[in-house]
Amino acid sequence: MPAHAWKLILDGLRAATPPTESGTILAPTLILWGAHDGVLPRRHQEALAARIPGAALKVYPGVGHLVLWECPDEVAADAIAFLNSLD
Repeated sequence: MPAHAWKLILDGLRAATPPTESGTILAPTLILWGAHDGVLPRRHQEALAARIPGAALKVYPGVGHLVLWECPDEVAADAIAFLNSLD
């Protein structure tokens, strides 16, 4: 991807109001987090879960930032269980 595209993406992310601050996430939400994530600390994930009504935080021990790549079978099973738990 060209550098100008990255710049536009990052400028947009910097300027955007996070959905948790604007109150726009109202759907039940499953947040997946690796316990060894070196990019996003757990306190941020817990704050995110607290701001989204009906959110569930699933922590994967021994997993880093790329949860979907590091444990895809567990993620699939947890996603199915979460979706099945919804009314």
